[in-house]
Amino acid sequence: MAKIDVSKIEGYSEMSAEDKLKALEAYEFEAPAPKESEESARLKEALSRANSQAAEFKRQLREKQTEEERKEAERKERDAQVEEELKTLRRDKAVSGYQAQYLSLGYSKELALKAAEAIADGDAATSLACQQEFIEAKTKELEAAALGKQPKLSAGMPPTAKDADKDTLNKERAWFGLPPIK
Repeated sequence: MAKIDVSKIEGYSEMSAEDKLKALEAYEFEAPAPKESEESARLKEALSRANSQAAEFKRQLREKQTEEERKEAERKERDAQVEEELKTLRRDKAVSGYQAQYLSLGYSKELALKAAEAIADGDAATSLACQQEFIEAKTKELEAAALGKQPKLSAGMPPTAKDADKDTLNKERAWFGLPPIK
Protein backbone atom coordinates (compact mmCIF):
# COMPACT_ATOMS: atom_id res chain seq x y z
CA MET A 1 0.00 0.00 0.00
CA ALA A 2 1.33 3.44 -0.88
CA LYS A 3 1.77 6.19 1.68
CA ILE A 4 1.06 9.85 1.04
CA ASP A 5 4.16 12.01 0.99
CA VAL A 6 3.08 14.93 3.22
CA SER A 7 6.26 16.85 2.39
CA LYS A 8 4.68 17.72 -0.93
CA ILE A 9 1.86 19.59 0.83
CA GLU A 10 2.97 23.14 1.60
CA GLY A 11 2.79 24.13 5.28
CA TYR A 12 1.48 20.78 6.43
CA SER A 13 3.43 20.77 9.67
CA GLU A 14 2.02 24.16 10.83
CA MET A 15 -1.64 23.28 10.05
CA SER A 16 -4.26 22.46 12.60
CA ALA A 17 -5.81 19.02 12.60
CA GLU A 18 -8.89 20.26 10.73
CA ASP A 19 -6.77 22.00 8.10
CA LYS A 20 -4.64 18.85 7.68
CA LEU A 21 -7.75 16.84 7.11
CA LYS A 22 -8.99 19.28 4.47
CA ALA A 23 -5.56 19.33 2.80
CA LEU A 24 -5.39 15.54 2.72
CA GLU A 25 -8.89 15.32 1.24
CA ALA A 26 -7.93 17.79 -1.50
CA TYR A 27 -4.57 16.15 -2.19
CA GLU A 28 -4.30 14.38 -5.53
CA PHE A 29 -1.53 12.03 -6.45
CA GLU A 30 -0.81 9.65 -9.26
CA ALA A 31 -0.95 6.03 -8.43
CA PRO A 32 1.97 4.11 -9.84
CA ALA A 33 1.14 1.79 -12.71
CA PRO A 34 1.30 -1.80 -11.60
CA LYS A 35 4.28 -3.66 -12.96
CA GLU A 36 3.42 -6.71 -15.02
CA SER A 37 5.36 -9.73 -14.11
CA GLU A 38 6.21 -12.51 -16.53
CA GLU A 39 3.72 -14.76 -14.80
CA SER A 40 0.94 -12.18 -15.23
CA ALA A 41 1.72 -11.77 -18.96
CA ARG A 42 1.77 -15.55 -19.47
CA LEU A 43 -1.59 -15.92 -17.71
CA LYS A 44 -3.15 -13.11 -19.78
CA GLU A 45 -1.94 -14.75 -22.98
CA ALA A 46 -3.31 -18.14 -21.88
CA LEU A 47 -6.65 -16.54 -20.98
CA SER A 48 -6.83 -14.81 -24.36
CA ARG A 49 -6.03 -18.07 -26.18
CA ALA A 50 -8.68 -19.96 -24.14
CA ASN A 51 -11.27 -17.26 -24.86
CA SER A 52 -10.61 -17.41 -28.62
CA GLN A 53 -10.85 -21.22 -28.60
CA ALA A 54 -14.10 -21.05 -26.65
CA ALA A 55 -15.49 -18.54 -29.15
CA GLU A 56 -14.53 -20.83 -32.05
CA PHE A 57 -16.19 -23.84 -30.36
CA LYS A 58 -19.33 -21.76 -29.74
CA ARG A 59 -19.44 -20.69 -33.38
CA GLN A 60 -19.07 -24.32 -34.53
CA LEU A 61 -21.76 -25.43 -32.08
CA ARG A 62 -24.14 -22.72 -33.32
CA GLU A 63 -23.54 -23.77 -36.94
CA LYS A 64 -24.19 -27.39 -36.04
CA GLN A 65 -27.29 -26.54 -34.04
CA THR A 66 -28.55 -24.35 -36.86
CA GLU A 67 -28.12 -27.24 -39.31
CA GLU A 68 -29.91 -29.64 -36.96
CA GLU A 69 -32.65 -27.11 -36.29
CA ARG A 70 -33.06 -26.53 -40.05
CA LYS A 71 -33.37 -30.27 -40.65
CA GLU A 72 -35.87 -30.55 -37.80
CA ALA A 73 -37.92 -27.67 -39.23
CA GLU A 74 -37.93 -29.29 -42.69
CA ARG A 75 -39.03 -32.61 -41.16
CA LYS A 76 -41.84 -30.90 -39.26
CA GLU A 77 -42.94 -29.09 -42.44
CA ARG A 78 -43.02 -32.37 -44.42
CA ASP A 79 -44.97 -34.04 -41.61
CA ALA A 80 -47.48 -31.18 -41.61
CA GLN A 81 -47.91 -31.46 -45.40
CA VAL A 82 -48.42 -35.23 -45.21
CA GLU A 83 -50.90 -34.79 -42.36
CA GLU A 84 -52.85 -32.16 -44.32
CA GLU A 85 -52.90 -34.35 -47.44
CA LEU A 86 -54.06 -37.34 -45.40
CA LYS A 87 -56.81 -35.24 -43.83
CA THR A 88 -57.94 -34.05 -47.29
CA LEU A 89 -57.92 -37.60 -48.69
CA ARG A 90 -59.93 -38.93 -45.75
CA ARG A 91 -62.52 -36.17 -46.19
CA ASP A 92 -62.74 -36.79 -49.95
CA LYS A 93 -63.22 -40.53 -49.34
CA ALA A 94 -65.96 -39.87 -46.80
CA VAL A 95 -67.72 -37.41 -49.14
CA SER A 96 -67.52 -39.91 -51.99
CA GLY A 97 -69.02 -42.70 -49.86
CA TYR A 98 -71.82 -40.49 -48.55
CA GLN A 99 -72.55 -39.18 -52.03
CA ALA A 100 -72.92 -42.74 -53.38
CA GLN A 101 -75.39 -43.55 -50.59
CA TYR A 102 -77.43 -40.42 -51.28
CA LEU A 103 -77.48 -41.17 -55.02
CA SER A 104 -78.77 -44.70 -54.29
CA LEU A 105 -81.63 -43.09 -52.30
CA GLY A 106 -82.64 -41.06 -55.36
CA TYR A 107 -80.99 -37.70 -54.62
CA SER A 108 -79.86 -35.60 -57.59
CA LYS A 109 -76.07 -35.37 -58.13
CA GLU A 110 -75.87 -31.78 -56.91
CA LEU A 111 -78.03 -32.39 -53.85
CA ALA A 112 -76.20 -35.65 -53.02
CA LEU A 113 -72.82 -33.84 -53.17
CA LYS A 114 -74.08 -30.97 -51.03
CA ALA A 115 -75.53 -33.35 -48.41
CA ALA A 116 -72.40 -35.57 -48.42
CA GLU A 117 -70.11 -32.57 -47.86
CA ALA A 118 -72.37 -31.37 -45.06
CA ILE A 119 -72.20 -34.75 -43.32
CA ALA A 120 -68.40 -34.98 -43.78
CA ASP A 121 -67.98 -31.49 -42.32
CA GLY A 122 -70.38 -32.20 -39.45
CA ASP A 123 -72.88 -29.55 -40.61
CA ALA A 124 -76.19 -30.99 -39.42
CA ALA A 125 -78.24 -27.93 -40.44
CA THR A 126 -77.19 -28.16 -44.10
CA SER A 127 -77.69 -31.94 -44.08
CA LEU A 128 -81.24 -31.58 -42.77
CA ALA A 129 -81.97 -28.80 -45.28
CA CYS A 130 -80.84 -31.12 -48.10
CA GLN A 131 -83.05 -33.88 -46.74
CA GLN A 132 -86.04 -31.50 -46.62
CA GLU A 133 -85.36 -30.39 -50.20
CA PHE A 134 -85.19 -34.05 -51.33
CA ILE A 135 -88.46 -34.90 -49.55
CA GLU A 136 -90.24 -31.96 -51.17
CA ALA A 137 -88.93 -32.85 -54.64
CA LYS A 138 -89.89 -36.51 -54.17
CA THR A 139 -93.38 -35.54 -52.97
CA LYS A 140 -93.94 -33.39 -56.07
CA GLU A 141 -92.67 -36.21 -58.29
CA LEU A 142 -95.03 -38.74 -56.68
CA GLU A 143 -98.00 -36.36 -56.97
CA ALA A 144 -97.27 -35.80 -60.66
CA ALA A 145 -97.02 -39.55 -61.25
CA ALA A 146 -100.29 -40.14 -59.41
CA LEU A 147 -102.06 -37.51 -61.52
CA GLY A 148 -100.79 -39.17 -64.71
CA LYS A 149 -102.22 -42.56 -63.66
CA GLN A 150 -105.74 -41.32 -62.93
CA PRO A 151 -108.43 -42.47 -65.37
CA LYS A 152 -109.96 -39.89 -67.60
CA LEU A 153 -113.26 -38.53 -66.44
CA SER A 154 -116.30 -38.91 -68.67
CA ALA A 155 -118.69 -36.09 -69.24
CA GLY A 156 -121.16 -36.14 -66.41
CA MET A 157 -121.03 -39.87 -65.67
CA PRO A 158 -118.76 -41.49 -63.13
CA PRO A 159 -116.35 -44.00 -64.66
CA THR A 160 -117.17 -47.64 -64.05
CA ALA A 161 -115.50 -50.91 -64.91
CA LYS A 162 -118.20 -51.55 -67.57
CA ASP A 163 -117.37 -48.21 -69.25
CA ALA A 164 -113.66 -49.08 -69.27
CA ASP A 165 -114.39 -52.45 -70.91
CA LYS A 166 -116.61 -50.74 -73.47
CA ASP A 167 -113.83 -48.24 -74.32
CA THR A 168 -111.34 -51.08 -74.80
CA LEU A 169 -113.82 -52.96 -77.03
CA ASN A 170 -114.51 -49.85 -79.14
CA LYS A 171 -110.77 -49.33 -79.67
CA GLU A 172 -110.43 -52.89 -80.91
CA ARG A 173 -113.45 -52.48 -83.19
CA ALA A 174 -112.01 -49.30 -84.64
CA TRP A 175 -108.81 -51.14 -85.41
CA PHE A 176 -110.75 -53.75 -87.38
CA GLY A 177 -112.77 -51.04 -89.06
CA LEU A 178 -116.08 -51.83 -87.32
CA PRO A 179 -118.42 -49.19 -85.92
CA PRO A 180 -118.24 -48.46 -82.15
CA ILE A 181 -120.81 -49.79 -79.68
CA LYS A 182 -122.95 -47.20 -78.06
